[in-house]
Formats: sequence, C-alpha cells, structure tokens
Amino acid sequence: MALSARDMEIKKLSEQLIVANKELLIQHQENEKLAADLNLALIELERQNTAKGKVVAELTIANIELDFQNEEKRKRAAELIIANIELDFQNVEKRKRAEELLIANKELDFQNEEKEKRAAELVIAYAQLSFQNKEKEKRAAELILANTELIFQNQEKEKRAAELIIANTELIYQNLEKEKRANELIIANEELIYQNLEKEKRANELIIANKELVYQNKEKGKRAAELIIANIELDLQDEEKEKRAAELLAALKELDFQDEEKGKRAAELIIANREIQVQKQEKERRAAAEAKKDEFFNMVSHEFKTPLTNIKAINQLLEKTADKAGKTYSFILNANHSIKRLERLIEDLLDVTRINAGLIDLNIAEFNFTDALTHSIANVQLTSDRHRIVLENSVSIKYLGDQFRIEQVMVNLLNNAIKYSPEADKILVKAEISGDRVMIIVEDFGIGIAKEDIDQLFQRFYRVSKTAMLYQGIGLGLYIAAEIIKKHNGTFNIESEPDKGSRFCFSLPLNAGA
Repeated sequence: MALSARDMEIKKLSEQLIVANKELLIQHQENEKLAADLNLALIELERQNTAKGKVVAELTIANIELDFQNEEKRKRAAELIIANIELDFQNVEKRKRAEELLIANKELDFQNEEKEKRAAELVIAYAQLSFQNKEKEKRAAELILANTELIFQNQEKEKRAAELIIANTELIYQNLEKEKRANELIIANEELIYQNLEKEKRANELIIANKELVYQNKEKGKRAAELIIANIELDLQDEEKEKRAAELLAALKELDFQDEEKGKRAAELIIANREIQVQKQEKERRAAAEAKKDEFFNMVSHEFKTPLTNIKAINQLLEKTADKAGKTYSFILNANHSIKRLERLIEDLLDVTRINAGLIDLNIAEFNFTDALTHSIANVQLTSDRHRIVLENSVSIKYLGDQFRIEQVMVNLLNNAIKYSPEADKILVKAEISGDRVMIIVEDFGIGIAKEDIDQLFQRFYRVSKTAMLYQGIGLGLYIAAEIIKKHNGTFNIESEPDKGSRFCFSLPLNAGA
C-alpha cells in the first residue's frame, strides 16, 4: 500500500530522531570522557594536597576543608554519573520506540493515530533530554567553580608556606647572632688566657719572693746565732724578728689567695671551653640541618614539577575549550597566572640548591648584549600595563657569557622594580661602558629601601620586615641574581632612599669577546 505524504513525513522525522539519538550518544560518551579526565585531575590534586600536608603541618585544617570539598565534588560526580545512566536508559527507551515506529509503519493504515501519539511522546522525551543536557552543563560549571575554589585554597597554602620560610629566615638571623656571641666568647677566652699568663708571672714572682724568704730565714738563723752570742741586744732583735714573721705570714696568705684565684680562673676556662664545644656542635648540627633543608627543597621542587606540568596541561586545555566571554574564563586565566608563579618559585628553589651545592654552571657563549636587554624588557613589559619600561641607552657589543642567566638577572630586577613601585608608571634601564667594565642600571620610583636593609638584601630568604606582608615573594630573587653576577666575576651595587625609589646596578668585566 502506498504511503501518504503525512506518513512519509513521519518516517523522515523518525529517521532524523534516530540520527539525533546517535549524535546524543556520541556527545554523552564525550561527556563521560571529560568527566573521567576531571576525576583524574581531582585525584591528582588530592594526592598533591596529601604531599603538601606532610610538608606543612600547619595546613592540616585547610586540608580537612579541602577533603570535605573533594567529597562534595565526588557527590556531584556521582550525581552526574547517575544522570548519565538515566540518559542511557532514556536512549534505550527511545531506540525501542523508534523500532516500534518502524514496525508500525508496515501497519500504517491501522496505526496512524498510535504513531502520532508515539511521535508526540518522542518530542516530549527530546525536550526532556535537552533539559537534562542543560542540567549537565550546570553541573559541569559547578565542577569548574569548585576547581577554582581548590586553586584559591592552594594559593592560601602557598602563603602559609611563605610564612614558614620567613620563620626559617628569622631562625637563620638568630644563628648569626649566636655566631656573634661565639666570637665574643672567643675574645673573652683570649682575655682569660692573657690573665692566666699574668697569673703565671705573678706566681713566678711569688716563687722568687719565697726564695728570698728562705734566704732571709737563713739570715735569721745566722741572726739567731748572733742573738745567742749577743744577749745584750736581745730586745731590739726580738722586735725585728716579729716584724719579719708578720711579713712572712702576710706573704703566705697572699700566695694562698693567688692559688684560689688560679683555681677559679681554671674552672671558668673549663666552662668556657665546654660552651665553645657545645656551640661548635650546634653549628655542625645547623650545617647538617641546612644541608638537609637544601636536599628537601631539591626533592620537593622535583616532586612538584611533574604534577604541575599535568595541571598546566589541563589548564591550557580548559583555556582553549572555554568560552572567552564566559564567567569561568577569568578564573582559568587567574589559575594560569598562579601556575606560572609556582613554576618560578620551583625554579628559584632549584637554583638555590644548585648554588649551595656548587653545581650552577654557566653556558658561556658570545651574544649581542643589546639583544639580551631588549628581550628581558619585552618579556616583563607583557606582564604590566601600568608601567612603561624605558631603555634610555644601550651598548652595542658582543659579550662572552651566559645570555640566559644575564636575562634572568634583568627579569628579576625589572619584576622587583614593578612590584615595589605601585604608584609609579615608569622604569628606567641604562647600559654604559665604564673603563674595562659594562654597567647596567635599573631605576624605579617606588617605595625605596632603608639603609640598614640594603646590605642584607642578598641573603637567602631575607625580606624587609616593613613590606614583607604587603608584597608577594620569599626573598630568593636577589640572592640568585647576585650569585649569577659573581659567577661572571661581576659586582652588585644598590642605591636607595625610602619613598624616593631605588637604583640597582651591576657591572660585568669586558672580555676578549667584546
């Protein structure tokens, strides 16, 4: 029996619905893959959070909160899986209905009314499916927001870790104070040795006095013999003997007093030597702890690099697939910025451990010095719209050194200039030849540095106490920069005045490659 136009239209509609169901199944599979990737990322983040919890015990409370949020995320993921199962069930139902619709086409004359009812039910199911897809998108958006919250909490952990590093810096300062006290104790010991030498001189003098006393006693014996002979002068000689006896008693008392003083000084010297021994052991223990700390930094930095690479890849994938006009795109960009900061921190820690171990090597090659300056300025300029970095003048020379490390020093100085001059809008860079050296100057117009803090800026983890809580950082940049310049046989100099800005200058020796 020939099919009517209405029946043909219904048949086409059923075929289109079958194709749409297949596409919906493909999308559903893609959604499952994306959910699996997100679950893997959550598992990786949870493992990293556990590792961080071992490093920083103070973050236990934050980790408990993070576990609670992860549990919420798992609940959301479970709800998403249940929704997907419901969607699969509905897809199976749709396929059954489509098959029934195909069978019903053979009996089209008798079942037109039934087909219309089924078609209506199919349209309603499609509308319900669209509603469920919207619900899935909402759940995915909630999952992205939860990931953003997790990144924020990781930033809080980084701040706590920075506070812990500041505490370690304070401990290093206290160790320096102890070393000063040890030096003062050494000076006191030298003074004690000098006093002991004086005592020995006094003792030698006392021995000479005793010999003189023995000699005088012999003389007294002679005098006594003379007394026996000269009884007439007995009264006068008795008085003389009493005087000499009194002098002898006084000399003996003085000798006893000096012996007691020697015993006291010897006891003090023993106590001082024990204190020096204890301080020496303490120094050795601190040196061993410092070595273990460097080993720990090296291990943690390497452990962070692999998961950070995975997080970076996931964030880049999200950045490519996210809607740039959507609300979540700004969170993704913020996460990308945090990942870059964490990468810089890891590289700084690795550089510090290399420097302490004497393993930082330079890749010496000839390069255009102006190119190094312009590359550094261009890279930093991309990170700041407020500040304008001006290269006032440069030097057109070929320099023999490590271009990457020189650019690293420049980037660090420019980033510091931007960070510590929030109210200014200009940074000046100048390069010039002075004698047999090339000098580079980076000048800002920011908050400046107090005179008492300038000499300590190149120490590890040192940060100015007045500004440490206002600006991010852990105090490694200038330490690394100074070590790189020293490796090039160069020097560093800082000129600064509070509230008027700073001038960071480093000079490098010219060489045969210039």
